[in-house]
Parts: sequence; structure tokens; C-alpha cells
Amino acid sequence: MNSVNKVVRGYGMSAKDKKVERIPLKPDELAKMLDKTTWGNDLTWDELITLGKFIQAFKVKINTVLFAEGQLNQTMAILVEGSAEIFKYSADNQKKSIARVKSPQTFGEMSLIDGQPRSAEVIAATNCVCLLLSKDKFLEMSELQPKL
Repeated sequence: MNSVNKVVRGYGMSAKDKKVERIPLKPDELAKMLDKTTWGNDLTWDELITLGKFIQAFKVKINTVLFAEGQLNQTMAILVEGSAEIFKYSADNQKKSIARVKSPQTFGEMSLIDGQPRSAEVIAATNCVCLLLSKDKFLEMSELQPKL
């Protein structure tokens, strides 16, 4: 398994068929992406660069499942390009769209806090670029940079 697959797997996504590709960026390049989100309003430039040391950027192709309902993955995403559809399955297994998130929205953040299985499925509605923060990296960042 190559390193991209390992990185993607660590974030709960599959790199099958090249639908998900890690974008190797330096912390300052990630900070530039973060600066265009609401995080840029709340954090200083130095804080954005620090946050950039803990996140990974990924290109995600349209119709790729970012998070699956019931999945025990503990990762949050910041959508910096594109949009994603959020679906919920009913008791009779019918899939229903409940929301659409667009750049620069965040989703999946509850998994960092409660550790519960995903409550919904998130699928890329367009080609997307996402910044992902895993629970492990979140805890590391919290320990090293509690101000963030």
C-alpha cells in the first residue's frame, strides 16, 4: 500500500480508483486555504500556520463518499472548494438528502468530540478540496497548542 492510501485510510476515506488524492502542501500553503474560511476570521496568521501543521489536504472526485453513516471514523472536514451532500438513511433503508454543504463550511466535527459513529453519509456533490483533521492530530494539537 502506498503512503497516499495510508494517509487517506487514516482519515476514513478510500483511495480506490484515484477518487481521493492527497495534496502535499506546506503549513503556510494550508494556512492560505484556511484563511479563506471562517477559521480565517477567528485565528491569527500564525495560528493558521500552526493549524496547518496538523491538517491534510485532499482532492475528492464527485460522487465519492467522504464519510459513511455508522462509520467510526473520527475526522472533521473543512470544505475549501466544491460542495457535498449530506444523506440520512431511514429505518427502511431509504436514502434522503438532508443538507448540502458548500465551501467554506465545516462538517464532521462532532466525531472529534463524542467519538460516536457517523450520524449521516457525506458524498462529494462536485469535485472538492477538503482539509481534514483527525482526532489523533486534534489531540496532539490540543496538547502542544492548547490556545488553538
